[in-house]
Amino acid sequence: MLETGHHYRDQVSKIISWGHWFSLANILLAILLASRYLFIAEWPETMLGQVYSLISLLGHFSFIIFILYLVVIFPISFLIPFPRTLRFLTVIFATVGLSLLIIDTEIFKLYNLHINPIIFEILLGESEQTLNSDWQSLFVFVPFLFLLELLISSFLWHKLRPLSRFKLGPIIAIFFFCCFLTGHLLHMWADAAVYRPITAQKANFPLAYPMTARTFLAKYGWLDKEAFDKRISDTRKKSDSRLDYPKNPLLINNDNKKLNVLLINISALRADMLNDSVMPEMSKLARKGQQFNNHFSTSNNDLLGNFGIMYGLAPQYWDDIETSAKPPFMLDYFVQAGYNLGIFNTEALTKHKQKQTTFINLAGPKTTIVAGTKRDNETVRETRRWIKQQDKSTPWFAYVSLQSVQNMETPNGFPALFYPNIQDLNSQAINRQIALFNSYRNSVSYIDKAVAKIVYELKQSKQYDNTVIIFTANHGNEFNDSEDHSWGYGSNYSTYQTQVPLFIVWPGKTPSVIEQDTNHTDLVPTILSNLAAVKNPISDYSNGIDLFSGHFKTWQLLGDKNNFVILQKDTITLFSYQGLFSRQGNHDVRNRTDYKSIPRTAIHETQFKQILAELNYFYKAAPAQIQNDELK
Repeated sequence: MLETGHHYRDQVSKIISWGHWFSLANILLAILLASRYLFIAEWPETMLGQVYSLISLLGHFSFIIFILYLVVIFPISFLIPFPRTLRFLTVIFATVGLSLLIIDTEIFKLYNLHINPIIFEILLGESEQTLNSDWQSLFVFVPFLFLLELLISSFLWHKLRPLSRFKLGPIIAIFFFCCFLTGHLLHMWADAAVYRPITAQKANFPLAYPMTARTFLAKYGWLDKEAFDKRISDTRKKSDSRLDYPKNPLLINNDNKKLNVLLINISALRADMLNDSVMPEMSKLARKGQQFNNHFSTSNNDLLGNFGIMYGLAPQYWDDIETSAKPPFMLDYFVQAGYNLGIFNTEALTKHKQKQTTFINLAGPKTTIVAGTKRDNETVRETRRWIKQQDKSTPWFAYVSLQSVQNMETPNGFPALFYPNIQDLNSQAINRQIALFNSYRNSVSYIDKAVAKIVYELKQSKQYDNTVIIFTANHGNEFNDSEDHSWGYGSNYSTYQTQVPLFIVWPGKTPSVIEQDTNHTDLVPTILSNLAAVKNPISDYSNGIDLFSGHFKTWQLLGDKNNFVILQKDTITLFSYQGLFSRQGNHDVRNRTDYKSIPRTAIHETQFKQILAELNYFYKAAPAQIQNDELK
């Protein structure tokens, strides 16, 4: 490099040139260390999946380090034009970054997660935490890594002049950029084509957010939605899925008493609506059964709330269930045990992908499906007609899903009980929240009467005493109760959006009120266990517990396919699979009562390991099984 006589400019130019080579050296180091992810994660069985693994490894980590250089080191080069000082700071920064990468690979190996504050609290917490000693060996490498970075820094600085003669910079940059772009384009194609060997890798690397474009492609006619749905249904090749659900084949117990089961799912019905003023009929019915006053959905949206009810699995399994098109274990039992099945859904079954998953294998003479009626009164009418037609010698299972509450609508002529409602809405902002909430309550009042008609039909047809009635909802509904401009559902994990009613009227069981926290994952094991339906243990097919066993968890797992949420006695903790730097779920701790942010609190190591085990249990490389009595 030539000296121009402008000392500041020459120093900055030299530092920037050194920074480029130092970044390249760290890109190669990061790729070498990160290659461990490829050995930890499930290795793709197809050539294209393997090529994607290598391309995404090269592209992802080169991009991250380049961005870190551009955002951190490059600006500092102008502020601190002192080579030794800047090189020393850069070495420290690089050492910390690569150390975090080493730690993250170990976390991923143990928990199938990436770095987050809770993990750090476990690793660096109090002395009684047994994991600490096991992890100390990782930190032994930090001084050696620091010395290596110093050597690389010094070597590149003293060899900068001969290195500057090589014109490889643009070629190397183009190569890594092409890897980055190709990786994202391949994932976009794989997502649209439902190509599991690629899409299964989306969470392998920290801070990885592969590109998807289903909505965009469908909007412009480049993706055939029907063909896409068919590809999902046809993607059943077991070797392409890491899913291990159920753990063992269905073993039917033929000696059980085959009660009828009526499962009613009211979309967007929040827990506090089950009272004598809004739902007098259901409140009266609930007092005849087991009432669960602190019951929570598995999520805050339709798709994953429905999923938890029917599968008894944590919501994080949804992607794999969708891809492998696995039907729920509970419905497999009802089909094989010879039950008549009635599915009554006001929405079309394709709306939340239930046709491709939950109800995928139900075509047959013993199954009646009424879906897409668009009006709950029609759905209720068809449900009543079907119940009336049932032969008492054959047990049946009926699933009824109603939408009026979510849509805040009532049939023409239904008397409004709560004013002012949305029809009376005026320009005064103070009335809007009240008006919307009252319209919501009016729709709840209508549903109360509608479901009561179904129960009345059971009594008229003399089937009530032989029928289990389960009444719940897929998620709640918020009217800015948390005072953070949240309306409806799907925007946060407050109790307003996740706590739902649940009562079970079970023939022969004494009415009771349960105050412990419960979850949608508990419904399937409760039904199958108390029917004595299968010989399989609960651990074969569900993350939940038998609600009548008297043993309850001290935590509940909610969330979605990207984030998981831990609900405890006083707190709601959110964090992301992508780890520490994710915008969503970055160990965000909220007060359970009002959903206000509070200081982060540690989760006990044993409890956290149980949660991680639940998240990974139904995968082929699952952690050791956790028995239900350990979760009390």
